[in-house]
Amino acid sequence: MSAADAIVAEFRAFGAGLRRDKFCARSALDIVDRCEANGVGILGIEGFYLTDTTTTPQLDHILDLSTGMKAYDTARQFLRHGEGLPLFYEFTFQE
Repeated sequence: MSAADAIVAEFRAFGAGLRRDKFCARSALDIVDRCEANGVGILGIEGFYLTDTTTTPQLDHILDLSTGMKAYDTARQFLRHGEGLPLFYEFTFQE
């Protein structure tokens, strides 16, 4: 299991979606903190609206960090921008 997989597994109890891999802003901020502490790079973060039957990606809530995978402060700012919205976030990690 990779370090990124282990981090997501720790938070899966708080996750949503079919694979429980989408997280509210609070959990997503904690995941960024854990990634920074463990040196895990984040390639991107995508925001979604979830209902019981649909997962709708939000094109205005996508962060591409592929050029600066360790831009943890940028990731935090992005997540704080969406606080208060009913968004859930999915991560793409550097493997």
